Amino acid sequence: MIRIGITYLYTISTYGYPPAWEDDLRALSDIKSMGFHYLEMEALGQQHSAQIMTHKEDFREALSANGIHVHNFCAVDPELVSLNKDIRTAAIERFLQTAQLGRELGAETLHLASYAPPVEYLNGRPYALGKKYSIMDKIPIHIPDGFSWNAVWNALVESCRACADIAPDMTILMEPRIGETVCSTDALLRLVMDVDRLNFKGNFDTGHFSAGRECVPLALKKLQGHFANIHISDNDPSNLRHITVGKGTIDWSEFFRLLKEMEYAGYLGIDLTLSKTLRQDLLESADFILKTAHKAGLKIEI
Repeated sequence: MIRIGITYLYTISTYGYPPAWEDDLRALSDIKSMGFHYLEMEALGQQHSAQIMTHKEDFREALSANGIHVHNFCAVDPELVSLNKDIRTAAIERFLQTAQLGRELGAETLHLASYAPPVEYLNGRPYALGKKYSIMDKIPIHIPDGFSWNAVWNALVESCRACADIAPDMTILMEPRIGETVCSTDALLRLVMDVDRLNFKGNFDTGHFSAGRECVPLALKKLQGHFANIHISDNDPSNLRHITVGKGTIDWSEFFRLLKEMEYAGYLGIDLTLSKTLRQDLLESADFILKTAHKAGLKIEI
């Protein structure tokens, strides 16, 4: 059975980055009112993580009251990939708490990102994380003297391997994103191979792969057996925006045919960029997914 859910991007887009505790609860009510029952939750840095930890019992009660299951829990901590060994080690130790918090919220998977490489960004990083959450379409950079790609990659592999070993009872997912160290199908596949842990897999992201001008159905086949969650959105490859499913250029008939062939039985997290019609966009996406998946013969629920 495939289950349609919603990603934390809804909460961030609607209530800010990071949201206040009360807004996290308000978002759960919103999600219920839209008819969704599955959520990808995020801990947005140390302060927000501590906020969730402090209120975790209230949050668990609110999840139950709204009939929502957190299936994936993401640790947002760029220090996990720091080139400074001491900083990276401390972040990995913090991941112990993140893993436990994810377990207590009922998550089956834990979610990582590779973050932007440590170069000089002349017009802002690919993902501007602050009071406003934005994605840059143009990313001019300067490569500093002494920069080593191998050092960046090795730090990422070491960190991912450590996180996988910390939570062997859970699946650890890597998120590919344009402009970051893991930004393509091939980079994600290489990372899965280099980390070499059975519980380490990719998070397949249709919007990011399309924005990178990859053929999404082909990317799906390339990563077959190596992903355990899907972020779903449509895209026009002229920009990075994650738009309503069915309104971009992705071949969804072939996408769902392949999911049927692969016997995929995981989650589809609708992951849309902020818009004035975000609620309507989410509902239209869910409706399109249900209809197209059913045509492909998939068992699917929301």
